[in-house]
Amino acid sequence: MPVWSAAATETGKVVGVTRAARIGTSTDDVRRRNLSGVLTLVHRHQALSRAELTRRTGLSRSTVKDLVEELADRGLVSEIQAAPATQVGRPSPIVCPQAKTLCVAVNPEIDAITVGLVGLGGMVLETRRYPTDGAPTAEEAVTTAADAVELLRTQLEPGCSIAAIGAAVPGLVHGGSAVQLAPHLDWHDADFGHLLNVATGLPVFAANDANAGAIAEHIFGRHHNADHMIYVNGGAGGIGAGFVVAGELLHGLAGYAGELGHTYVGGDGRCHCGNIGCLETQVSQSDTDIDRQARYLAIALGNAVNMLNPGLIVLGGFLRAFPELAGAVLTAEMARHSLRAPHDLVRVVPATLGAETLMIGAAELAFAPLLADPAAVA
Repeated sequence: MPVWSAAATETGKVVGVTRAARIGTSTDDVRRRNLSGVLTLVHRHQALSRAELTRRTGLSRSTVKDLVEELADRGLVSEIQAAPATQVGRPSPIVCPQAKTLCVAVNPEIDAITVGLVGLGGMVLETRRYPTDGAPTAEEAVTTAADAVELLRTQLEPGCSIAAIGAAVPGLVHGGSAVQLAPHLDWHDADFGHLLNVATGLPVFAANDANAGAIAEHIFGRHHNADHMIYVNGGAGGIGAGFVVAGELLHGLAGYAGELGHTYVGGDGRCHCGNIGCLETQVSQSDTDIDRQARYLAIALGNAVNMLNPGLIVLGGFLRAFPELAGAVLTAEMARHSLRAPHDLVRVVPATLGAETLMIGAAELAFAPLLADPAAVA
């Protein structure tokens, strides 16, 4: 099961509704899982009719009605009347996420700390960028983020609350919140999540920024055939990738998978990580020679195509412009560095969520417990 999912799979079948699944499971457990399944579907699709929820879950209409009403009572969804239909009968109500239970997204970079307020359905309600004089320390990032959270709390509408914080960090993240290494930030064994939890009193969930971007683009990017996808993020803090394999994020043994920026592509430039010839030494936000950078990026992507056989490569951050500005070079060079069969199956496209990709992905980390157990919401 993907780390960002709750009970519903992409096809929408709800866990616990089959006879086999019910055996040895209490009624409360089944209802909790069904609540999770319905909320996850509404969250991912941003709006679904009650009839469509019934079709996707396989539950009865009355059961779906009861589940939707409970989620509405908890302030998680709302219903609106659908436009009059041409067919006979009353149109099914549309179920939408409510923007009452919110999460905060945090993205520390070498020149700024970005903080966003995000609602269910991937709705970015507000984003604020706090410039810094050079790379902030973990403690400085915590102070800035905590102050921003406090300000957001004072501006919430009545009945709204912040449930948790999600952080997208340009580095190696393990244990759900600890940063083992963020070379561009010069963070080493920084317990960022714990510090931010102490400062705000909120649960904190962190991940590598490219992994967060992969989650966002996979769920909300509306890409065709995205279950075998590589998301590559280019930011001020370097280049990273998130690998989606068969619909699931590839973590690796300790959560470090996806460090495409530190794969060898040639050259004698020394990287922040200490190695020589990393992709990040040849492709950066400050370099204006797009064609030259595209050739080096193609080496890394060609190798990734050979290893993972993706159907889709999504370029985000400053790399988002490459398909338009250097698409021909990128395609030709990728063909040189990958086998023909897997190369012919892959598409390279820009990220569709733009500047909001990392905010949405970070928030998705924070929403995961809520989506898994909506009954925990008072």
